[in-house]
Amino acid sequence: MLKALQNFFQQTTPAEQANMHQVEGLSNDAFLSLVLMTEISLADGELSDEEREHLLDELEREYGITGDQADNAIKEAVQAVQEASSLHDFTAQLKAISYEQRVELLENLWAVAYADSALDPHEESMLRKLADLLYISHADYIRTKLRVIDS
Repeated sequence: MLKALQNFFQQTTPAEQANMHQVEGLSNDAFLSLVLMTEISLADGELSDEEREHLLDELEREYGITGDQADNAIKEAVQAVQEASSLHDFTAQLKAISYEQRVELLENLWAVAYADSALDPHEESMLRKLADLLYISHADYIRTKLRVIDS
């Protein structure tokens, strides 16, 4: 019994596991943001071609990452999502970024959800949870949704 407890406490946390998935060219916060975008894209059970293209465009536009490096970043993010036990593991570290950056991240998450022109109820539910975990007000949650719908 004592050995089992010792093993439990010696295991790495999912947030530490996410750090182990680091991708060249991405900071820890950028990778965690990519993981959340990947989580949203997988909320409906699949990573559609449109969602994948959106992720690739985001990596190129925001971080200048293209080609194999971008494909590798998405693979690492998918693996981190599959290994995670909780969204809190990824959002805890992102609470340290400014409120404006968290709202911008939420807007990017909405864009991922709408990338395939359909909002799945699981995606919307996950977005609500993420907004709460990132301490984003309900008003900003709605505003970001409406901005993405309008664009």
